[in-house]
Amino acid sequence: MYCISVSYKKAPAEIRGRFAFDAREKEALAGTLRESGAVDGCVVLCTCNRSEVYLSGGKAAIRALQEAVASIKAVPQQELLKYLNIYSGERATAHLFKVCCGFDSMVLGEDEILGQVRDAYQAALEKKHVDYELNVLFQRAIACAKRIRTDTRISTTPLSVATLVANEVFHFPAQGIKRVMIIGITGKMGTTIAKNILAKPGIQVTGTVRSHHAVLDFAPKGDRVKLVDYRDRYQYMAEMDIVISATTSPHYTITRDELARAMAGREPDRPRLLIDVAVPLDMDPEAAKLPGVTLKDIDYFDTLSKNNEQIRLKELDRARAIMEEDLDGR
Repeated sequence: MYCISVSYKKAPAEIRGRFAFDAREKEALAGTLRESGAVDGCVVLCTCNRSEVYLSGGKAAIRALQEAVASIKAVPQQELLKYLNIYSGERATAHLFKVCCGFDSMVLGEDEILGQVRDAYQAALEKKHVDYELNVLFQRAIACAKRIRTDTRISTTPLSVATLVANEVFHFPAQGIKRVMIIGITGKMGTTIAKNILAKPGIQVTGTVRSHHAVLDFAPKGDRVKLVDYRDRYQYMAEMDIVISATTSPHYTITRDELARAMAGREPDRPRLLIDVAVPLDMDPEAAKLPGVTLKDIDYFDTLSKNNEQIRLKELDRARAIMEEDLDGR
């Protein structure tokens, strides 16, 4: 097995965004690789902190993969290599296990990655892009991660991006009811953030949707959640204490000029917090220059996670021992 990885370890959020694959690009990449004859199977994993391609095949597989990624993303291979980690054989297998178990995450031991790996594997399986070798390895890695979650306390205190965002909301000062807008509330990240935020009283959530028929996959109590048309988002933004954006949009969901117009004459200096957890970035960085506005993006949470890492380290040795057992096939 082989793996190429562009992750937070080498690449900032802007670069990770350039190498994130949408559904169409994933299918194009898999098709190109299979047509090359050098690749037998592939799984593409994309999260806010990493874009990785796992593949099986002969010695020419890595070259075929690098050429395909460079072509689809329209970047020179030399540019790609600046940010790339390449794994092969046992190192690739070990890397998959570490990623699946949360050992390679920005937040050590975070359990959100397990679901993301499982979804990536399942999607590739349904498209028949997974061969026998990848099938066995991904099933083993997922089973190992589940065992660690059950047998250790490494994930007892969730410290995923969604949890860290919720903590920012809880600690942000506001008078009376705290008003939060979530752009992309029906997406996986937006939904998770909304659930975490609504775990505490005194918070009103306004979520944007692109369809009048959109529904939430959770049922909030009372009238604490209101859904509005995405196109009308700026009409509500001046009333918000906090705006969170978690979409897969290729364009900014908030620009400086539009936000400035929305706030004009309506408490423009009141403290407001913008949280951008998207890759590519959803919010115009220039928005942070507006009076009273603070902007925190996905890289900001790397700093937060370091303060909490000791909680995970207490159970790390035990969890690693479990992973080594499963890697050895015992």
